[in-house]
Amino acid sequence: DAVLDTVGKDGVSVRDALSRIGFQGDDVAPVANSYAEIHIEQGRTLEDEGLDIGVVTSNWAAYKYVVTVHGEQSHTGATHMRYRRDALVGASQVVLAVRAVADEFGPDTVLGSVGRFTVEPNSPVVVPARVRLAADLRALDGETVEAAHLSFLNKIADITGAGEVTVEIESAALRPSTRYQDSGIALAGAVADDLGLRWRAMPTMAGHDSVNLKELVPTVMLFIPSVDGVSHNEREFSTDAQMLAGLHTLTETARRMVTGALETAHVS
Repeated sequence: DAVLDTVGKDGVSVRDALSRIGFQGDDVAPVANSYAEIHIEQGRTLEDEGLDIGVVTSNWAAYKYVVTVHGEQSHTGATHMRYRRDALVGASQVVLAVRAVADEFGPDTVLGSVGRFTVEPNSPVVVPARVRLAADLRALDGETVEAAHLSFLNKIADITGAGEVTVEIESAALRPSTRYQDSGIALAGAVADDLGLRWRAMPTMAGHDSVNLKELVPTVMLFIPSVDGVSHNEREFSTDAQMLAGLHTLTETARRMVTGALETAHVS
């Protein structure tokens, strides 16, 4: 019910949206005792190492932020620079702050991104009054992502303290790093061996359904290579051979799971 009552940015509840397309069912949710998922790696590790399959061992920790920068709307052609409170300038400083946090920790230890801007009123002749943005910081180690989070908060305080804008962190949701069940990792690795495939254990940097499901039931997460590591891009591609290797691994892993291979596994 809590999910169904959730209202999106368009003002429509999940309940209403599902009803409109005929997908608000009233049947009892099925009970699952295990879960398996497969995905492209979204990186270059498997391709660079000439491997067929990745067996995921844990997820990177991540902080997901919704940030609003408050300024003051005014005319771009008639407002002296010293009187401006430009929310877009402040938001640009937030973007640079995210990159600066990532740079503090050395190459590829912390990843930081700002992926979306909503500028108000978004007119070519108006100094922006408000910018809302989505940001994230990620690291394999939980302590590292917490240190990055604190550094980010300090930088946000500095931007607000400079006086031109006010930066409000509306939400900072932590997705902790946790491990997939060892029994599932071993099972998938055994399947890959039996199929004669080259594989390795590895963490997932991105989020997947399995990141949440592994907290509820024994879970297996598999990767196949991404050509050139491209993801979330129209050039995203995996070869037929890579996809077939993944299909065979998933099929055999699922076959063993439904015959009880993970029934004795403990939820992490």
